[in-house]
Amino acid sequence: MDKKYNLNNIFKALDKLFSAGFINEKQILNMQLEDLSRLDNISNIEINIIIEFKKAIKNKKLVAFLSDNYKEERDDRNA
Repeated sequence: MDKKYNLNNIFKALDKLFSAGFINEKQILNMQLEDLSRLDNISNIEINIIIEFKKAIKNKKLVAFLSDNYKEERDDRNA
């Protein structure tokens, strides 16, 4: 994963994803571009987060997706 995202943005994007009915790995992996229209008020950053989240699920790197962003955010706070 090249980009690091703010954890609040990740949680907002995931909340929108779950609220739209994508609540398990299979549903998220089968999600199509058109499905993004079901998400309310989604920003470009949130779309990117969802794309990265989908890749993380596919590659079985979900914990790495979350922990890399967590580490980056903690490093920024301690700098």
